[in-house]
Amino acid sequence: MIGYRISRQDLEKEIEKEKPGWLQRAKERKEKFRKLGRYEEASSIWSEVKPVYMQLQGGSKCAYCERKLESVQLGKGEQDVEHFRPKGNVAAWKPSSGLLAKGLKLATTPANGGYHLLAYNPFNYVASCKACNAALKRDYFPIAHSYDLGGEDPVALLGERPYLIYPLGDFDADPEALIAFHGVSPQAVAASGHERWRALVTIEFFRLDDALARKSLVRERAAVIVALYPQLAACDGGNAADKKVAKKIVAGYTAPAAPHTSCARSFEKLFLSDRETARALYEAAADFIDSVS
Repeated sequence: MIGYRISRQDLEKEIEKEKPGWLQRAKERKEKFRKLGRYEEASSIWSEVKPVYMQLQGGSKCAYCERKLESVQLGKGEQDVEHFRPKGNVAAWKPSSGLLAKGLKLATTPANGGYHLLAYNPFNYVASCKACNAALKRDYFPIAHSYDLGGEDPVALLGERPYLIYPLGDFDADPEALIAFHGVSPQAVAASGHERWRALVTIEFFRLDDALARKSLVRERAAVIVALYPQLAACDGGNAADKKVAKKIVAGYTAPAAPHTSCARSFEKLFLSDRETARALYEAAADFIDSVS
């Protein structure tokens, strides 16, 4: 995961540019839900602003796994407008026995209801691939403290101590400060504390390190490493023209719009500090690609 920094004012400008009048319609629906005390409507309007999030997230990258999907023009069917905090119901997520054995503590899930006042909050949306949203995220939202289903300010709701990381805006943690990569494998950056738990839960929740269930995802990361290593090596040798091309290619792989930016950036950092380990991970990535081809 990487962060996509944007202010609320700028996000709302992009929404109004895409769909004039949307914010007012969203406000009216929110007030209806406030009176009802729950989320309830016959049809929704959040898909109307899906292109805003697709474009913001590196031009059609999944907010959670960083897979690059089809363009904004042709790829709307490949992505969902995902509600970070579930709008209608919060389901109880079951972590692995491994996380529980390490001491993970989860708040008790409410018997019913969701974050109905966030159903149309621009900072409760991301664009997500079908695997991350429909198959994995669903109505789950694990937190450490107590649920505030009547909350309507995403910043104030950080007090719930959520385990998942919201990558948009400028109010939650930078995902790259919490999760880095060792080769194709995501790792928690912090050695302890809530930051470490957020990383561990996010990795398990979206199965970001599951090479069986998410074989294609891990293979894509491996392909990035296999392509990146020779270019990083070329930056240190060869003639000036070759170095210039290699640096341009590296910059492309580590840019926010590239697929698996965090993986590429972590590998570049490792290459610069420990070339022997980088070489071993490059070879392991090549072997993985060969094993799943």
